Amino acid sequence: MDKNKFKDSKGRYIVQGLFLENRYDTNLSVYTLDGEDKEYKGVVYPSLKKLYLEHMDPKEYDFANEHLYDWNHWRRLCANKWVREHIDQWREELELKLVSEGVNVLINLATEENSYQAAKWLADRGWDKSERGRPSKAKVQEEIKKRADKEAEFAEDFKLLEFGKDK
Repeated sequence: MDKNKFKDSKGRYIVQGLFLENRYDTNLSVYTLDGEDKEYKGVVYPSLKKLYLEHMDPKEYDFANEHLYDWNHWRRLCANKWVREHIDQWREELELKLVSEGVNVLINLATEENSYQAAKWLADRGWDKSERGRPSKAKVQEEIKKRADKEAEFAEDFKLLEFGKDK
């Protein structure tokens, strides 16, 4: 790919204009944000999402250098609110894809290689890390709020019970 397509005449990175969906200036467009390549006015625009998922680069460095001008260009895309919404979805999908492929490898190890460790990891739902480790601050605050709400809910009953003790 011609890296010159990623900068404008003043040498600035093209960000939103890089995508066909922006329709700001389709002469600048190189990619589509859609999940599949698109043809528009006889030109095929590769799907950056598709390339991102195929590259399977969780650190995104190699992907950025192969499909964009450079790493800083990728950082500019990530800093753009409109583009970032798409990138966040791609990141989530890539994470699920990597976990899914890893789980499939472990399933093969457990069934075909009779790997005890792989079978144990699968039985323990090793891919589900939602309840492991120290709870986040948000979870702690949520639990504190739940307890406070319960205390407030029963506070009136406690007052009645305490009043009854005095008699």
